[in-house]
Amino acid sequence: MSLKKSLDITSQWFHEALTHLPHHGVSKWDNDRELVLLTGGCSGIGRQIMEDLAKADVRIVVLDITEPKFALPYTVSFYRSDITSSDNIRSVAETIRAKHGHPTVIINNAGVSYDGTILEKSEVNIRQTFEVNVLSHFWMVREFLPNMVKENHGHIVTMASMGSFISLGEMADYCASKAGVLAFHESLTQELRLWYNAPKVCTSILHPLWVRTPMIQQLTDAGKQFKQPVLKPEAVSVAVVKQVLSQRSGQIILPGYYYPVSMVRAFPLWLQEQVRKVASLNLRNLR
Repeated sequence: MSLKKSLDITSQWFHEALTHLPHHGVSKWDNDRELVLLTGGCSGIGRQIMEDLAKADVRIVVLDITEPKFALPYTVSFYRSDITSSDNIRSVAETIRAKHGHPTVIINNAGVSYDGTILEKSEVNIRQTFEVNVLSHFWMVREFLPNMVKENHGHIVTMASMGSFISLGEMADYCASKAGVLAFHESLTQELRLWYNAPKVCTSILHPLWVRTPMIQQLTDAGKQFKQPVLKPEAVSVAVVKQVLSQRSGQIILPGYYYPVSMVRAFPLWLQEQVRKVASLNLRNLR
């Protein structure tokens, strides 16, 4: 075995050890048993996740406020839904359970972001950010988790961001929402194990860096002036699909070499501030 291959295997093992929890006797993936419920599956990262899961013949139900403008794969069903409304989710959930059965995987992917400083953003946009990016996770889980707990089987996947760890200027509401879903994920994990005795219900969270989607088009249109790495939706989708099919709990940071960013809040305050300043200056200079 070559030195490079040995190092790659060692690096992969080390990364797995850092980012995944031990197995709890979870069974292997079975397409006949599993049903994935994906929010925000008609564009950006969500559409890519939907397409990649469909290629594996996974049954998927997509919830989105926007109707798809493309043909859906044969394993995919779509329901128009306002995920900020618990009443709307409850109504759609009844239809889903009647037609498809109980979802076994929830991918809380839907998200929004609006440009501007705290003083510039409207109250409507700030509220919308928290309703979509945070509160919808509560409503989805409250609706679909009880059956997972009953069966001691399932997976809740949370789409967070590198903003969970580093707060930037012009992104106060977005970063606060992503820090919020990290706390949501951590609390949910503890409740499943200690309150509900359902250790086989997995929980995973993903923290991608910038991703080339319509959400950050204003930044990517700046070309070389935007000096931070930008991922393709495909890279995020590959990680999500791998995590879902593995039926393991974990925390995935993309790209992987950005893992130290998760430890920024343990840095001395002056160093934390320097990291936030450098990242924020890039946005400030685009004005």
